Amino acid sequence: MKPSVTRSYLDGLFANRDYEGLVWLSSMICGSSGFDLQHPSYGLSRSLFLFVESLFWFAQSSRSGVWTYFEATPATRQQNMLEALRELGPTGFDEQYGIGMGEWTNVEQAAGVDKWLWQNEHTNNAFLWQLAEQNRAAIDILVRR
Repeated sequence: MKPSVTRSYLDGLFANRDYEGLVWLSSMICGSSGFDLQHPSYGLSRSLFLFVESLFWFAQSSRSGVWTYFEATPATRQQNMLEALRELGPTGFDEQYGIGMGEWTNVEQAAGVDKWLWQNEHTNNAFLWQLAEQNRAAIDILVRR
């Protein structure tokens, strides 16, 4: 089977390191044969799961509030995300995610997490590019199958 994308295209995404590149990489990972929506971690390695789910968390929350992410995300996936953030995430991200998990129905608490997400968007994007770089070989395999 012909690769979905060329290596030079991927190289360009990694060179630009912009938000659109993160979205593109995530969509290609989610569209790969290695992605299983029914699995709590999508059947991905912890790092790639964290890459995909962090982008979902920030994107969905910024569009319509953190409560929409937690309302729609299965509890087992949330627990996997919390564990991944504790192990691999930037300092404080697990704490905010945990608050969201437990308090998403509390308007004031949810608003606090929403504000934190907005303030930390650039930190998250930089972290996601770091994860992508560290997992470049695995990403290449997934998106070029």
